[in-house]
Amino acid sequence: MDASHLFTAALRLQSPWKVGSVGFRDADGGRRELRIMIGFEPGARFHCPGTGCREGACPVRDGRGRVWRHPDFFRCKAFIHAAMPRVTCPEHGVGTVPAPWAGPGGGFTLLFEAWAVEMARRLPAGTLAGQLDETDARLWRSVARCVDEARRLEGYMGVEAVGIDGTGRGGHDCITVVAGLVEHDVVNVTPGRDPATVERFARGFMDHNGVPVYVRLVACDMSPGFRKGIRGRLPHARRVVDRFHVAGHADEAVDKAGKTEGRSDPLLKRAEYLWLRNGESLAELQVEARRSLTGRRLRTGRACRMREVLQDVCADGRTPSEAWVRLHRLCSWMMHSRLEPMKDFARMVRRRFAEIVACFGHPYANAVLEGADGVIRNVKRRARGFRDMDHSATMIHLTCGGLDLKAVTTT
Repeated sequence: MDASHLFTAALRLQSPWKVGSVGFRDADGGRRELRIMIGFEPGARFHCPGTGCREGACPVRDGRGRVWRHPDFFRCKAFIHAAMPRVTCPEHGVGTVPAPWAGPGGGFTLLFEAWAVEMARRLPAGTLAGQLDETDARLWRSVARCVDEARRLEGYMGVEAVGIDGTGRGGHDCITVVAGLVEHDVVNVTPGRDPATVERFARGFMDHNGVPVYVRLVACDMSPGFRKGIRGRLPHARRVVDRFHVAGHADEAVDKAGKTEGRSDPLLKRAEYLWLRNGESLAELQVEARRSLTGRRLRTGRACRMREVLQDVCADGRTPSEAWVRLHRLCSWMMHSRLEPMKDFARMVRRRFAEIVACFGHPYANAVLEGADGVIRNVKRRARGFRDMDHSATMIHLTCGGLDLKAVTTT
């Protein structure tokens, strides 16, 4: 078997397509490049590229040369060259036949795109572009096209429980991520964290056959913007404040109490991290330091004990009624503690008491986006080189969206 027949079989080309020749040529930098020339049999006829054409096959009018990047061949960059036939159709006129080995635009073969998209899950775009000797802009267009095509195939008709999580505190870094609570796959990424973000999610949800009125449960934080947006766009959904965000607000309250007391006690100025970390994560010397500080009856120590009681409630609470009793006692203790940060936290809990207690009746609600949260933070760290919000959204969908990329990167 000669090289032409070998590469025809390797590329899985079907008649009338065939590999005409294969050869190496010298490129810039002393590297060698593999050129695969693809043609078609003389007198071949092709189906019209027009939609709904009734013609069986159309004659070839002429051809236009194109080049696609293919995966490297033994460390040599490989390119496919082909004169793509243009056919004359009585119904649609002149049209170019699509290449069976590549998608529309991009300049990459489907096999190269599949490999690049898989690598993009793990590497920053700049690093990947350097390894492939391509520009990051060209790679981004290819990755974004594959992700967009895969997202068009997604359907959310059966999604009835979602989690909404906002990241960032403002500016261009603030985004809202929506995920299904059953499958734990990201279904929507949108900028901001206000009522408009829920509206944009609802519109995108309907574009994928999702029905907002069928959503029965939404797990989120205590943001008033989310509350207003959910009330307007997801009218039948029950709001649940998950335990993960409640614990986060408790950490902030303990941190404020420590900073307030640290201004008057020099020994506490560098001890904030001792109160915010759990006992099992402290080193032996840190445990001794924290025990010595606790023995001084510090106000921060009392705040820390309140946070630990809340953690026990979140970890051990099995039913809403049990959680209701224990949270009610904890809020009463905080309100009588004479610690303003903890009193503010207790007021916040009481304002959302029903929504917080409701999460104990839905065991999967307390982990809203928590499994994907670490991946999303890693994506955002890698996103320092991203040009805009669309790149961040593309990476989040790629890494956490559960997309069927094989449907768009294979023929």
